[in-house]
Amino acid sequence: MRRSRHLQQLVIGTLDRDFAHHAPGLARLNHGSFGSPPIPVQHFQQEMRASWLAAPDEVFFSGRLQAGVADAAAAAAPLILAGSDEVCLVENATVATQTIFNRWMWSFVEGRAKQGEAVLILSVIYGACEFTLRATCGRAGAEIAIVDVPFPNISRDGILEAMERTLKTHRVRFAFLDHISSQPAVEFPIRDMVRLCHKHGVQEVCVDGSHTIGSAQYDVSQVGAEWFFSNLHKWAFAPNTATLLYGMDNLMKNTSHAVVSWNYLQGLKQESLFPGTRDFSAFLSVPAAIEYLNSWRSENGENSEDFCRRRVRESAQMLSDAWGTKLTIPDDMIATQAMVQLPPQLRVKDVPGVPGAGVRAMLREKFQVEAAIGNFGERGNFVRLSYAV
Repeated sequence: MRRSRHLQQLVIGTLDRDFAHHAPGLARLNHGSFGSPPIPVQHFQQEMRASWLAAPDEVFFSGRLQAGVADAAAAAAPLILAGSDEVCLVENATVATQTIFNRWMWSFVEGRAKQGEAVLILSVIYGACEFTLRATCGRAGAEIAIVDVPFPNISRDGILEAMERTLKTHRVRFAFLDHISSQPAVEFPIRDMVRLCHKHGVQEVCVDGSHTIGSAQYDVSQVGAEWFFSNLHKWAFAPNTATLLYGMDNLMKNTSHAVVSWNYLQGLKQESLFPGTRDFSAFLSVPAAIEYLNSWRSENGENSEDFCRRRVRESAQMLSDAWGTKLTIPDDMIATQAMVQLPPQLRVKDVPGVPGAGVRAMLREKFQVEAAIGNFGERGNFVRLSYAV
């Protein structure tokens, strides 16, 4: 689709103006769940949606829609230093996860992977991803090998030692690793983790980078994982929902989208251009979001990533000092989200990531503060500070 006048003249205003759609008086400290597109990007999305609604047949059958989606994916590729042929856009991390796990599932079903071989995951895997794994590879006969992440007393050496133990005691065929986990929020030494997997003969590694783009640097060639995906609607300012999915070239050509449609068996990149009728305006808005991400600067000249990483550390230290608790995650394992232990006398029943009538609901309803609260059992009770501009 044509380059919009909004993208040509995308103007960054004040935070109050660009995020004026936020509910007044609500402190949103849970950016990591749903993100928030700035108003200039929303305007771009509205134009993309209007263009489709005006003449959908012409937009589709002329190929302008597919070209626009391909161009949007290519615009996002430099964020992870990937080539345009190595990436595509999918709806969200759930679709990305399903796509990869479907591929691995068929390896077990068709006998390329053997019964008893394992898929390795971290104990902090996002719950929906674990359910997807059990519904696919698990039902196909794969063992699930879980690395116990030593939260809250975590360290780089500690996680690598835990991975080594698991890799030595299981026949691991595939590995699904978090770069920045959801809850607890931890930035892992992903390069070393991927290398350790390959050292032990793991065939394919997928990195869940749902929180990565806009929060941390990621170079696909340096990390070396066969697969990677990252949401663009979190710290990259895109509308809900758009996710960048990377695969090494031969894998992209021989993998199908989780939603099979007209481009079946043409490779993941081609299949992703039209997995059925839906609202593609979030995909088409990715170039505008990236322009906003690359252009935004704080009063001190920091980009969004540096600003958020600094501010979340300051905020975490402030709360930790006020509550008399201890920050246990090393500074170099904190990205744009930080875990702060709650006062020990506070009774917390909130299950991490699960809606309920606990402390989280009380903070929202009584104090207009939205923040992720979790009871991690004997590990303690924590709030996840999720910082964005």
